[in-house]
Amino acid sequence: MQIKSIKNLTNKKILITLLALSYPIIIGDAMHLMYNLADTFWVGRLGAEYLAAISLSFPLIFFIFSFAGGFSVAGMTLISQYIGAENQKMANLAAGQVLVLSVVISVFFSGVGLISGEELLQIMGPEAEVLKPAWEYFRIIMWGIPLVFVYFVFSSALQGIGDTKTPMKLKLITVLINIILDPFLIFGWFLFPELGIKGAAIATIFSRFIGAIIGMYLLFTGKKGIKLKLDYLKPDKEMVKQIIKVGFPAAIGMSALSLAMAVMTSIVTAFGTYTLAAWGIANRITSVIRMPAQGMGRATGVLIGQFLGADKPDEAGVTAWLGAGITFGFQILVAILILFVAPCLIMLFTENQNVIEIGSYYLKIAGFAFAFLGVQQVLSESLKGAGNTVEQMLFRILTLWILQIPLSLFMAYTLGLGQKGVWWAILLAKFLGVLAVIFWFMKGTWKTKIID
Repeated sequence: MQIKSIKNLTNKKILITLLALSYPIIIGDAMHLMYNLADTFWVGRLGAEYLAAISLSFPLIFFIFSFAGGFSVAGMTLISQYIGAENQKMANLAAGQVLVLSVVISVFFSGVGLISGEELLQIMGPEAEVLKPAWEYFRIIMWGIPLVFVYFVFSSALQGIGDTKTPMKLKLITVLINIILDPFLIFGWFLFPELGIKGAAIATIFSRFIGAIIGMYLLFTGKKGIKLKLDYLKPDKEMVKQIIKVGFPAAIGMSALSLAMAVMTSIVTAFGTYTLAAWGIANRITSVIRMPAQGMGRATGVLIGQFLGADKPDEAGVTAWLGAGITFGFQILVAILILFVAPCLIMLFTENQNVIEIGSYYLKIAGFAFAFLGVQQVLSESLKGAGNTVEQMLFRILTLWILQIPLSLFMAYTLGLGQKGVWWAILLAKFLGVLAVIFWFMKGTWKTKIID
């Protein structure tokens, strides 16, 4: 059984298909980022220590999300290749198996976070005024982790068949709910209680609950190309093995990113609350900067998966390099623009002059760092589409753990550059990391499918 709307993906012009797939993903990512931006905007009105609290908790939250993302990568890879091979039944089965595994894993991490989260936050060395609100925020987010995992599965399943518009629309709904609820729950507007930073977390979790319910409805009714049945939720030994083979390295790679963020946050924390708050705000802004690369990358991965499933490796290669080239050109233009508007961007979230000065300096450097990272993201997503998640994991570890973290410590302390040394180390690490990926990628050994 073949879905008509999917059949044309491997027959259309590659550039047109990439753009058609990527723009809904970019818009969807923008909507997803609004979860965090809404929290940052409203929580910023509570004070710098509350902004620092969200910055402190984010790496640990992202670490857990990385496992949801890792196993959803397995779903996207397998589904896209099965669709390319015109095997709808196996695509449905893959979606069902990924869903079950994701729910089990999410419950485990939710429990660990609730039991050990406060101690883990404390390890990063925050000031006392930051730790308490960070734990309040983190604890509530932990209760909603299964909802996040469910939504990840829904999104990756539909992206795998080439439907990037439906996840975008669902994100729009959930973000609007989040933005509307935030000020009511944080400040106690009208009849709502004044919950402070806890209100921001509750608004986020409630909106994701709505998203998970809608997503499951669409998957089980089969209205969007993937149809789940109870039979597809029963463990299938061979499919589970394949999912773990692809998903576990992807999860480790994403976990390496989240743990590196935690270490980087610890390094930044040593320079005080102002620097930590600036780091958090700038990271929210760079999340926007990265969106085109993330969207183009996932679109590239989906298309490559379908090309390889259809036994078209040459087209897969063209797709990867085209996506990387478009991304780099766009990101460089954005980096140049940021040189002129960085202070204005930071001022959207705080009025503290120390935070504005520190954040602006970092943001100007980060613009160029993420231009290099953008290319690496596209090529990494290409590897995911092919199912080569081990290689993708190794390159991420190289960039973050072998280059970025040691360079940050060296330039900040050995060279005595302080926090500015950390910012420049990030730029250097991203440049060296993308060079390594490009040299390896040119070998072309990645252009093989993983399905039978």
